[in-house]
Amino acid sequence: MKFTKKYATYMRGMEAELPAVGLKRLKKMLKKCRSDSDHRSHLQDAAASPAGGRCPGHCSVCDGSFFPSLLNEMSVVVGCFNEKAKKLLELHLATGFKKYTMWFTNKGDNSHGKLIQQGKDLVTYAIINAVAMRKILKKYDKA
Repeated sequence: MKFTKKYATYMRGMEAELPAVGLKRLKKMLKKCRSDSDHRSHLQDAAASPAGGRCPGHCSVCDGSFFPSLLNEMSVVVGCFNEKAKKLLELHLATGFKKYTMWFTNKGDNSHGKLIQQGKDLVTYAIINAVAMRKILKKYDKA
């Protein structure tokens, strides 16, 4: 199974609705960019095209839509991760009266085992999104 399918399966299997990186859409952008540059290189003389089918210098697709889109998606993912990690840390590190009020306001969602599992899930979420980021940037380098 390819990584994109594994990533989509993982994100569907998450209990909470967490933001994800749109790998398919980003790959389509890169494919369009590559096909546009291939089309341009066929129109020009093969000897005059040093890029060899790659994006020449400043590509409107890469610079104008791919990177801003990737930045927006990863900003949302990182923001979600930070928010959830902050909440877990507040629950875990709370002391005294604050600890009791937090434990009672969350209605039993924070037993020790559940907190540990949420932490593990959060780490897995961060790792899989980091791998997704590396994969899509590797795809960009190939294009």
